[in-house]
Formats: sequence, C-alpha cells, structure tokens
Amino acid sequence: MVWRILYLSTCSLVLAGIVHIAIIFLIPALGSKDAARRISEFGQPGQLQRIRDGQDIGISDRDPFFQLAVCRYDLSENAFMVAGGTSPTFWSASVFDELGRVVYSLNDRTAIKNQLRLIILNPIQMADLRETQPEEIETSIVVETVSNKGFVLIRILNEEETWLSRTREFLDNTRCNTYRTR
Repeated sequence: MVWRILYLSTCSLVLAGIVHIAIIFLIPALGSKDAARRISEFGQPGQLQRIRDGQDIGISDRDPFFQLAVCRYDLSENAFMVAGGTSPTFWSASVFDELGRVVYSLNDRTAIKNQLRLIILNPIQMADLRETQPEEIETSIVVETVSNKGFVLIRILNEEETWLSRTREFLDNTRCNTYRTR
C-alpha cells in the first residue's frame, strides 16, 4: 500500500514537471499574439490608424457595430495629445500601456463637453505641466502613466448606415500629436 502511494506520487510529480516545462516552452509563441503586441505594429507613434473590418488585432470580442482606430504613443521625449471633435453617437477612448493594461478609459458622457481631448504624460512631464499650467488642461483629460509606450484605442458606434458619415467625420477630425509641456 505504501509503495503504491509512493509510486503514484512520483508519477504525479513527473507529469506535473513535464506540463510545467511544456508551458514554459509555449510562452514565447503564445505571448506574442496578444492585442498589445499586434497593435504595436500599426504605423508610427503619433499616427491615427483606422482598423478595417476583418483586420485581426487580437481583440476577440470585437463588436461589428463599432469602428476602431488606434494611436500609438511614446512619451520618452514629449507628452502626447489625442484631440478630436464631438459626435452625436457613442464613442470611447481607452489608454493602454505597452503591456496591454488599461491605464485610463473615458467615453462621450465622461469627457468634458463630449469632446475627445486627452493629454498623456509620464510623471516628469506631469511635474512640468503643473508648473506651466497651460490653458489646454482646462478642457482636457490629463492622464499620467509610468509606462513611456502604449496606445489609445478609440471606438465609435456605427449602428446604422446613416451614421457612417458622422463616424468618418469624427475619425477624420481626430489627431494624435506630441504635446510639449514647456
């Protein structure tokens, strides 16, 4: 009886070791297929890139009634600003760090005057911004992040064909630019 328990315990430990080693070898292959990694390949930082229907960006629960666009940012030299107009349809913007974690999220109801205006900064740039107090911060959402690289994912509702022109107009008016705090 004791030998049987010892034998089963040894077999369980060996099997657990094999599974553990297999998972370690699969991490590089599976870890490079996440949404953050795929989006990091879209254009240069500071460019608004529209995501076409059927384009695989690693988001599995993508709603067909939403148009998507992405802006990559790099805060190593300057802060970053995403500015757009207003829209009668629902829109949301989410700031992600380079690992794909949500840093901040807002939508048309939580934005100031239904207008997309985000200023993204690292802690040093935030200190500079507090020092200078420019007028833009009165009408902008200021987001501080410790990660220098990331992206902003913009979603806008396009439920009906009649809204397509409004959706295009909103995305045409959206700009992703560097922002100087001094």
